[in-house]
Amino acid sequence: MLLFPILGIDIYYPSRLLSYWTPANIVISPINQHIFMVDMSFNRVLHLSPEAIYISTLNLPIEQSKFYSPLKLTIDLAGYLYVATGAYSSLAMIYKYRTTNDQLIKNISLPFYVPTALTISPINGDIYVATTDTKDTSIYVLNKNGEQINKFNTSNFSPPLSQPTALTMDKTAERLYVADRNDSTTGRIFVINSQTGRQLQVYINSNIYRPTAVIVDVNLNVYVADMATNCIIALTSNGTLIRTYTNSLYNPQGLTFAPYASLLLSDTLNNRLVLFDVISAKVLQIYSSHDPVLIAPRLVALLNSGDIYVNSLTDDIAYNILKKLTITNSSANVTQIINPKPHFGFPVGLALDTKNQIYVTDADIPYGYIHMFASNGTEIGRIYTNNPPLKNPHGIATDLQGNLYVADSGNVRVIKLLINGTIIQNYQTTPPLQYVYDVKVRDDGVVYISDTECACIYQLTNDGKQLAVIKLETQQRLVNLLITLFPSAASSDPDLLVTMTDPFSPQVNRYASNGTLIAAYTIPISASISWKPYASVIDEKRRWLIVAESGGRIMFFDL
Repeated sequence: MLLFPILGIDIYYPSRLLSYWTPANIVISPINQHIFMVDMSFNRVLHLSPEAIYISTLNLPIEQSKFYSPLKLTIDLAGYLYVATGAYSSLAMIYKYRTTNDQLIKNISLPFYVPTALTISPINGDIYVATTDTKDTSIYVLNKNGEQINKFNTSNFSPPLSQPTALTMDKTAERLYVADRNDSTTGRIFVINSQTGRQLQVYINSNIYRPTAVIVDVNLNVYVADMATNCIIALTSNGTLIRTYTNSLYNPQGLTFAPYASLLLSDTLNNRLVLFDVISAKVLQIYSSHDPVLIAPRLVALLNSGDIYVNSLTDDIAYNILKKLTITNSSANVTQIINPKPHFGFPVGLALDTKNQIYVTDADIPYGYIHMFASNGTEIGRIYTNNPPLKNPHGIATDLQGNLYVADSGNVRVIKLLINGTIIQNYQTTPPLQYVYDVKVRDDGVVYISDTECACIYQLTNDGKQLAVIKLETQQRLVNLLITLFPSAASSDPDLLVTMTDPFSPQVNRYASNGTLIAAYTIPISASISWKPYASVIDEKRRWLIVAESGGRIMFFDL
């Protein structure tokens, strides 16, 4: 999704992810039991089915180039979803959505910067939103049109309100429950009159230390999720402990009632949702992302069918395998696994030929080699070279005739070879190569070679004549230069995509043929994770740039 230009270039952000969840705030629609969940990793709202199957990602009208506070959710009895957030140095907003079609229907401006909790009256639709900063720790009350009608300050609470983290109301809307984090002592749950702000009750319990969510049932029993004690506690209206819910929870941050007398919890740092039976505290179901599990993916290649191959460590992190993913607009499924024997050593390059045969460079010690697989995943050979043998090979490419091109980094060379290992071309450059990292070949045979030391791309004819040295304009240090060519570029000078894995500014840069930086592909500033992009490929039919990211994700950018 193209959003805002920064420093004279266009910045693109992912429009889709194949990723695990980091669930935070969570609500369930009373209309159709669909789940709406904040994914904390990318500060986005996911729309899930009642069985927690991905449906869509809400389109929030925010600038990805700005830092936003964590999203807060609530939902009314008519099924309208409210999303609150604030950008750095900008007043906060509440966005109202129709959940049947994810359509944004209203924006509500707030008179402060950082919303920390949100709920809505089940009787008249008044909105209650909390904030906390050095100058203003309060709960604001707005009518359904977004006009402020009341405000409860710290003076309404005893002991004073410190860091409100969650709000909820009873079914009569008379009582407002406020979860309050207090880092100097234990946390607590306040109960105040929703109209006057008069304090009615306070729950202080040894299991309430860092409360993150609070809900109340029809009998005024209170349920509190706590990120420090890693449990849910249930209290009677007078504060007596009823029971505790736990299942090796890790930093739970969201809680809501679900159908059939159950509780749905965001088990945040375990990357899952947990469904508990209210009465027995038994775990009924555990939900996690239905996207394929990928561990440290660095390589990606595209089939004509639109399927992709990507590497991943095995679940026990013992060795690498290849997974073939079949991707639709709303799902991705593993349809093939390639696990050679002996196993991959250190796979660092991946390419497909016109017959969908698969080639993987392996930088195993002491000498490298190339795995060759048939399209059905059967390993049909390993390719070695002599005098010298391959040493720490990285990038690999194929041409229309089935020849291979390898960036043989340890021998500081790029070679063209047959599948029997016979070298038929050794490419030389001026100035000489220093640390060759990747190689790509256009359909007309033109060869592109990346050199990390010179921060440049060499362009050569297929028989080795040097055409150009493309010095890459940059705003950061260039590390591990991986090349992606635009496949539809029939002209002699297509744009280049070059991936930078510098930990201080990782991104995929798009360059004009003269090396001018014209665009960058990266993650939103509000994302709570770092990322390290590696290989990428372009799906022309669906206009996607597909990037393998070693944090366990495949990212899709619209082109």
